[in-house]
Amino acid sequence: MLTLDEILGIVYLQLTGIGFLGNLTLLILNSFNFLTAHTVRPKNIVIIQLAFSNAMVLLFRGIPTITRLWKVKCVLDRTGIIIITYMQILTRGLSLNSTCLLSVFQAITISPNNSLWAQVKIKGPKSIIRCTVLCWIFHLIFDMLLFLRHDSPKNSTVSKDGCSTGYRTLDVYNNNHIKFQIITFVHDAFFAGLMTASSVHMVLILYRHRRNVNHIHSKSTSTKVSPETRATQTILLLVATFFFFNTFSPICIICMLYFKSINMWMIHTSALLSLCYPTVSPFILVSINKQVPNSCAC
Repeated sequence: MLTLDEILGIVYLQLTGIGFLGNLTLLILNSFNFLTAHTVRPKNIVIIQLAFSNAMVLLFRGIPTITRLWKVKCVLDRTGIIIITYMQILTRGLSLNSTCLLSVFQAITISPNNSLWAQVKIKGPKSIIRCTVLCWIFHLIFDMLLFLRHDSPKNSTVSKDGCSTGYRTLDVYNNNHIKFQIITFVHDAFFAGLMTASSVHMVLILYRHRRNVNHIHSKSTSTKVSPETRATQTILLLVATFFFFNTFSPICIICMLYFKSINMWMIHTSALLSLCYPTVSPFILVSINKQVPNSCAC
């Protein structure tokens, strides 16, 4: 009969495998479109970064957790474990930043030409590569400083329990761990605020657009939804999915810090939900390639 850890390991393996294949497919499709298109499609660049980040999240978080649950003998030294732990922090930040960038970019893209965003709308596509490079530079430096400041001596190679990568290490009595969680929360809240603002902006634009279309086609039996509108709805669904799967984790951490206790069920649930977004997101985003033809793409 399977133990609880073995069952959890199977669930982690399924999420990691399905999500990695989905992100790999999305990465290949958008890379091919980017390389073969006559004009640069900025949205492809952001989706490529998001797919790569999510694939790395699944690898660096899913596989170490699976090996630990299944008690696979650790073959890494301390340096290898430190690198994996750093990559867990880095890829998570890049995934959040890429989702935020995609949401903000789409909000600017669908803004009316006569709005305050007109100038930004013109310059936005030309700055997308710069934004993605700055995103990488920011997170490479910020996450490195955050990782070095995070006192995590518990990273070790334990042959009985597999590799301890520090992914689920949380000392509720350690001030450095508490500061680390506070800084992470502020960082996440900032980008979550940007995503919320851009999502509200897109919803308002879609509402006004639909109201105008309904007024024009009030006597028509059917109305045709534009590819840009469908792409916007897809990105709104992506943002909603991100919030749904990533809201529970900080709540669990705050509760454990407040009550000064570690609950393994909360940790497992939080970890599983954190892998759901990178698993589901490629299947949401892959439809954008069908919705926005080359002639309409921004």
